[in-house]
Amino acid sequence: MLTLQPAVPQAHQVLDGLPTLRTPDPLEAQERISRLFCEHTLRPLSMRGTVKLNLRSSGGGFGVHLLDYGTTVRIDPGPLGSFYMVQLPLSGRAQLRCSAATIESTPTVASIPPIDQDFSMTWQQGTPQLIVTAPREMLATAAKSLYGARLDGPLRMAHSMNVDTPQGRSFVRAVFEYHDLINDPLSAPAPYTRHLQEETVLARWLLAAKTNADSGPADRDLPAGEARGSSLTAAFTRLLQMHSGEDLGVRDLAEALGVSIRTLQAALAADLGSTPSQLLREERLRRAHALLLAADVRTDSVAAIAQVCGFGHLGRFSQSYRQHFGFPPSQTLRGPKPA
Repeated sequence: MLTLQPAVPQAHQVLDGLPTLRTPDPLEAQERISRLFCEHTLRPLSMRGTVKLNLRSSGGGFGVHLLDYGTTVRIDPGPLGSFYMVQLPLSGRAQLRCSAATIESTPTVASIPPIDQDFSMTWQQGTPQLIVTAPREMLATAAKSLYGARLDGPLRMAHSMNVDTPQGRSFVRAVFEYHDLINDPLSAPAPYTRHLQEETVLARWLLAAKTNADSGPADRDLPAGEARGSSLTAAFTRLLQMHSGEDLGVRDLAEALGVSIRTLQAALAADLGSTPSQLLREERLRRAHALLLAADVRTDSVAAIAQVCGFGHLGRFSQSYRQHFGFPPSQTLRGPKPA
């Protein structure tokens, strides 16, 4: 499990529960990768002109992938167009070149290829990469949800991500958690569990990368003295909606927002008259209530839904739920539901 790793995992640990595609033929490698990602030209730079492809993938759309060419290669794709991609070397180095910049990618700096222009990449020998892909509309929707912003045109993103920062490490941790969720095909997670983890990865991706959505457009129409507190409160509220089911605390939330706990507490007290801990608990209760209403009593349980929503102790969850809604969670699960 990658979540148990103290540092960047080794390539053989990534998606080790899924089948591996291997080939020395660069044409076959190009065809298979084109089918998975996008059309491109692959050119081995070794004397033999061969590759040692190792590919493992959770599939198209939103996914996690392990890709290693086993030798130095040059890759020339067209614009990605319909999806975004983050590429994190597990070792070695790679270069991404586009009109805006040249990115030197290492185990602490991930590359994010542009989606609307041509680019080229050189992967040095010994550079297996952990790749995360997300459909363009899926990530844009997550940005609107996270920032409450109408984007001025398409979502734009910097072409690198420093994963050796608090936000970068949070992103990698979320990817590892998603990886461990889907790595065993014999124990597939419930659809809502998988969806919640996908949302977590997307939100942390956006928090770790520089985008044209993270400048706080909600501030634009506010007086200068009110802008910081109000936008921070709005960002905190949206962060809760995306992450309330995770095992996190107030310190994690403040870190993700780039402020101190005291600053966060002051903003919430001024704007909402509440505390971060109270708002986190209430958001978890609301999510639990929604999941219980939608649950099937034949296959779902109060304990499982409580755990998905971030409650580790069933007794305390049931007590808090009854105090908040006026009836026990088991009643919501069984129905008929209260008006």
